[in-house]
Amino acid sequence: MTRVLFFSHDLKYTLGLPQGFRELNCPVFVLRDLSRSSIKEAVDHFRPDLMITTGWAYRRHKREHVDELVKRAAKYKVKHVYWATEDPRWTQECSFKCIEIYKPDAVMTIHPDSVNKYRELGLPARHLDFGCNRSFNKVEPPSSKYNYDVALVGNGGKAWESYRKDSVQILLRPLVERGYNLAIWGKRWDRFNEELMGFKLPKHMLKGELPYEETNKVYNSAKIIIGLQNDQTMLTSRTFEVLGSGGFLLTVSTKSVNHLFTNNVHLTCSSSPVDTVRLVDYYLKNEAERHAIARNGQQEVYSKHTYKERARQILDFYSLVERN
Repeated sequence: MTRVLFFSHDLKYTLGLPQGFRELNCPVFVLRDLSRSSIKEAVDHFRPDLMITTGWAYRRHKREHVDELVKRAAKYKVKHVYWATEDPRWTQECSFKCIEIYKPDAVMTIHPDSVNKYRELGLPARHLDFGCNRSFNKVEPPSSKYNYDVALVGNGGKAWESYRKDSVQILLRPLVERGYNLAIWGKRWDRFNEELMGFKLPKHMLKGELPYEETNKVYNSAKIIIGLQNDQTMLTSRTFEVLGSGGFLLTVSTKSVNHLFTNNVHLTCSSSPVDTVRLVDYYLKNEAERHAIARNGQQEVYSKHTYKERARQILDFYSLVERN
């Protein structure tokens, strides 16, 4: 079986894709922190066939250690796939920088329209969505700590230059302005640009950062989970995680959402602020329908969008890269 070295510090990643490889019976080494000894253990002793890097991981470590990881992987001819999870917003600043540093053999990106950017650089490239981990994203007893009518887990924007701004205007703004029983977890909401966005966030709604390992509890405790989208043609990781957790997801109607999921069957989509209020009012009152849709959504991602399936897609891609 393919031996996989997965380099990332973020639990968002280490609790995801590595589990998919394990379910395919692939030996996995998760490298979270870089040092000379940890690199030696991960590469020289574990002897991976495939290394996967992702996101902004290189920024957490000394450049000399990152270079040492790349050097040792090359020494043993380890095939290297970079998963570009920050596309398209940070393609230049993050993904291209990582390619320069890591020198991967191939790239997979969460943004289908970015695939050709990597091919133009001479790299094999494919699209790879986020997914869910059935052993983590699952139904569990609700917690009174997270018992709200509506909840949002996700970071606030900096410049708000992506479709995320539109998502906020459609999904969040009408509920905030009408004073719904709403809780917001994530970074930067305490520095929310009220002038740019056109509305204020009441302090009682802001709950601060949420440890990743707590996210599943929120999805199982709040009645409705708001799912912001960053782009019309890609899906956020939380789309799959909320559905996998058995949560009821209210998101925006985009090309990618409608391509993979059926509105009012697997999740619910809003196209306007008025639509958002109507949907929230309806589904707060109709619990049975809400639960039925949540169950359908979970079944859909469990059958088609687990990290086991994503790992299989990577291995298929890896086998092509290996032959070339």
